[in-house]
Amino acid sequence: MNIVGEKIILRAIEAKDCDILREMMNDPETEYLLGGWSFPVSKEEQQNWFESQHNNKNILRVMMDAGENTIGTAILSDIDYKNGIAQIHVKLHGSENQHKGYGTETIMTLSNYAFHELRLHCVYAEVSQHNIPSQKLFRKCGFEQEGVLRDRLFKKGKYINVIVFSKLGEPDA
Repeated sequence: MNIVGEKIILRAIEAKDCDILREMMNDPETEYLLGGWSFPVSKEEQQNWFESQHNNKNILRVMMDAGENTIGTAILSDIDYKNGIAQIHVKLHGSENQHKGYGTETIMTLSNYAFHELRLHCVYAEVSQHNIPSQKLFRKCGFEQEGVLRDRLFKKGKYINVIVFSKLGEPDA
């Protein structure tokens, strides 16, 4: 089953996506804007990662398609069905896909899926303090800033804060 928005389709990751995923992992600008860290990823390592993925019920990884183009990836991670929470992540591939509403639609579509299909109550995001476009994006999608995690990331030789955003789903009447 695909998760369908107006301009995007969120679909399962396939072997054909390994190249775009590797490009995104190896892009220094993407790595700088996002949390965490990674070593350079080879084609073989990416293929091994893909083959190691199981049907993990606590992580939903999807690719973002706009028409015939794959434009990025989105994830619901750390899904906690008992407490009804999950973290959301969105990565667009290439600057040509920015400022077209794809990020907004992906966050709204995946959040709605989390609330109405997975019965989650809270979706949250952690955004590095220097990633102003992502902060604006989550606010635009109705996420509220909850707080600041001080000095949580080490990027380009210094520690930076992480801003936590969340959105609560409304219970169905």
